[in-house]
Amino acid sequence: MEYKSENRICQNCKKDFVIEPDDFLFYEKIKVPPPTFCPECRLQRMVAWRNDWHMFRKKDARTGEVIFSLFPEESPVKIYDRDYWISDAWDPVEYGVDYDFSKPFFEQFKELLSKVPMPSHSMTNVVNSHYCANASSIKNCYLCRGVAYTEDSAYLIWDQASKQCFDSHMTNGCELSYGNVNTIICYKTFFSVDCESCQEMILCKDCVGCNSCIASIGLRNKSYCIFNEQYSKEEYLKKINKFNLGSYKSIENLKVKAYQHWLNYPQKYIHGYHNVNASGDYIYESKNSKNCYRVRGVEDSKFVQNILTGPVKDCYDYTNWGDNTELVYESLIVGEGVYNVKFTVQSYVNVQNLSYCVFCHNSSDLFGCVSLRKKQHCILNKQYTKEEYEKIVPKIIKHMKSTKEYGEFFPASLSPFPYQITQAYEFFPLNKEEAEVVGFLWYETVKQDYKITLIATQIPNHIRDVDVNILNEVIECKHTGNCKHECTGAFRIIQMELDFCKRMNIPLPRLCTNCRHYERLSLRNSPNFYHRKCMCDKKHTHHEGKCEVEFETSYAPDRAEVVYCEKCYQNEIY
Repeated sequence: MEYKSENRICQNCKKDFVIEPDDFLFYEKIKVPPPTFCPECRLQRMVAWRNDWHMFRKKDARTGEVIFSLFPEESPVKIYDRDYWISDAWDPVEYGVDYDFSKPFFEQFKELLSKVPMPSHSMTNVVNSHYCANASSIKNCYLCRGVAYTEDSAYLIWDQASKQCFDSHMTNGCELSYGNVNTIICYKTFFSVDCESCQEMILCKDCVGCNSCIASIGLRNKSYCIFNEQYSKEEYLKKINKFNLGSYKSIENLKVKAYQHWLNYPQKYIHGYHNVNASGDYIYESKNSKNCYRVRGVEDSKFVQNILTGPVKDCYDYTNWGDNTELVYESLIVGEGVYNVKFTVQSYVNVQNLSYCVFCHNSSDLFGCVSLRKKQHCILNKQYTKEEYEKIVPKIIKHMKSTKEYGEFFPASLSPFPYQITQAYEFFPLNKEEAEVVGFLWYETVKQDYKITLIATQIPNHIRDVDVNILNEVIECKHTGNCKHECTGAFRIIQMELDFCKRMNIPLPRLCTNCRHYERLSLRNSPNFYHRKCMCDKKHTHHEGKCEVEFETSYAPDRAEVVYCEKCYQNEIY
């Protein structure tokens, strides 16, 4: 059958979206009907099921003990301590029920979701790593979330294989670095953005193969530059001493000047390289992949986010993880040997042929199951023979199509998290009223009542003047809760953080960890794409006068940056 592009109207936001011929071929391959939500609404609905970095205390359903958890106490789901959850001391199949063809599927799944305990947190292979979440193979970490192979670090969100790094976001293979956003294989790099293979950089952006630079942008293989001006090594060393970088006031003033300086230079429309026929942002070494965001090693896929470990092939609407996955659709946090998985959450390591499952591991041929491990041929947690399973599942799919459920991800109303603590809130910020109007959950979670012992402004200005007594203080966040950054109101300094800042001559923060994260988010592009035209009006070899090249970019039209196409950008970088 030959397909043609079709315009559809999103049943959620009522905006037009297009289904391309290649999209129809994928839906046919994975045996699902075309989506009724537009790509943006599909992503929003899906990531409303992911608590990216918040942490709570909740009662263990078995012991009654209050334990660390990804789920707030107010969430209706039950939890077990993860070590008990993965043990053989209990069997989730005992919660199995027959499928009721007189009820909608999602109604039955909601009942199962409220009964079967889930793990208190999502981590594997961790050593001495307290209060971390969504992590694997990490060691000696504190408050790191969405990380893998990370060591001796704290306050990282979305990191891969970094060591001794702090307060950073979207980092990969960095060491002895602090306060960065989207940095790759950087050493002793501080408060920098979009840098790769650099060392000893401070407040730099879009630099590659550079060392010993301050407040510069767009450099390639340069050394000893300050505000993009070249200095000799001797001059640079004299200048850097005058910046007084251990001073909080000096760093904050330098940030203002550096951010303004960055706006004087054009930005490439996309963060990425070594791609073939790819579109999106933060996309690397990928092929035939469209509308992807922060991916590496992805092929023949579309609408994929946060996949840094390939290979990943033939996947649509898939977010978080990867590592040898194929034929994944509308699923999140699935990875490591995954094949033919649809509408599934938090299921990983050699899972195959799963549909509508949550927290199912090392399993295959499951439909509508919760918390199963090393199982096969189960429906709503009830065990069947292979023959029974293969006979019943087509009937369930037919029933779900009659209720207009099949082919749709779980409703947002079934999410175990309130909207404001999910990844959806970061990508698609809504207030309480806006969220509830479109069906997202919103309920307040318990706030900690901290007894403040030190005001942020009372921290000594220079790191050399801070003594070990700071470790005993409960410090009031500079925002004092008066912001839209989920301010916790207070924070503490830990030993490894103090030692690092002393060693690197970096001032201590004045904001709580939530507010610091939101400050970094302002330096990161979001997964929303806009059709724009190159802003270059200089004469170049490929055009005279204003460039007419058009592209899809995550830089919104109302942003202050000057955005160039690939060729115009290459003519401008230093």
